[in-house]
Amino acid sequence: DKYTTRPYDIILNQSSPIWWWQPPYPLSMTFHLTLAETILFFIALAGSLYFAFQIAGRIYRILRRGQGEIDLGVARKRLFSSLAKTITLQPTFRIRLVPSIFHALIAWAFIYYLLVNLADALEGVFAGFHLSALLGPFSGPFRLAADLLSVAALVGMAALLIRRFLFKPGNLTARSEILLHPAARTGIRRDSAIVGGFIIIHVGARFLGQSFIIAGQGRDPWQPLASGVSALWQNLSGSALTIAFHISFWLAIGTILAFIPYFLYSKHIHLFFAPLNFLLKPERGSIGELNALDFEDETIEEFGATRLEDLGWEQLMDAYACIMCYRCQQVCPAYNTGKVLSPAALEINKRYFLNREGAAIAGGAPSSQTLLEFCLLYT
Repeated sequence: DKYTTRPYDIILNQSSPIWWWQPPYPLSMTFHLTLAETILFFIALAGSLYFAFQIAGRIYRILRRGQGEIDLGVARKRLFSSLAKTITLQPTFRIRLVPSIFHALIAWAFIYYLLVNLADALEGVFAGFHLSALLGPFSGPFRLAADLLSVAALVGMAALLIRRFLFKPGNLTARSEILLHPAARTGIRRDSAIVGGFIIIHVGARFLGQSFIIAGQGRDPWQPLASGVSALWQNLSGSALTIAFHISFWLAIGTILAFIPYFLYSKHIHLFFAPLNFLLKPERGSIGELNALDFEDETIEEFGATRLEDLGWEQLMDAYACIMCYRCQQVCPAYNTGKVLSPAALEINKRYFLNREGAAIAGGAPSSQTLLEFCLLYT
């Protein structure tokens, strides 16, 4: 059993040097998937991508039903400012500072985990692939960032789940007289629970998987937190550590493969559409400015909007960019003076309506309700 020899004994007996950026064990000792697991991984990957493309295609066709065209010139001018907003999450810190900090920890970890998950999948599937050899001197900092952000995401997610489900602050919902889509009041909480559970399992399993590797191969100075947890597994045999790693790998990678199609359906798709909103939103003199009407164009059969799909494409995209956090409602003068108006409810109702009738709208059919009927029913 190659795991019965401690890694430092192996290092002392080998002739090749161990560079400072490499983990303190030979690269040949990293864990890999079995052939059966590799086949299962590619089947699961194909299934996940298939359903994700189906949903993404439907969303694209829905947005194409909206009026107007995208101005790529605006996107070129906003590229760097949109990237800066996405990375810094600057707009969210204006109110609810402490929850915004926890949210930022999760968001930054989620963005970074795009690289982490790719690296883990490649190392697990391809026996000859080693991240340390590929990244060279950047391998250590890469592992350190993954180690710290993993724990940051777990702490942030735990704090937000406790806040939402135990403390139940009133600013995470609308007053009872505000007419939300019937499925929204319970659906948002359910969506938050599903996504919170996914993050806890996905990030937690990946973090534990690294601790299992370290327990079998020696402490990694670039993963101080996982190395600390690895002390709990020091008495496990090499076979037990291998089994534990495989379980943690499938919990981590399996949950992300299962979550990708659901992510496109959930409110957390804002992680993708919020940056697009920053980037592509048509230029306006003010937030409330409407598109100009060309009364001289005789090809226009109807002015204004009768149904949801008659709105501008950017107004449809707003429904997907909304995280349903109710921040806009919290600073809305009309809502705060007790009126039956909520800007959050408007976008939330649009999103739930698109989830329900999206397939028909994407296929070119008219939505079942006019905007007036829609507003009278839900807002």
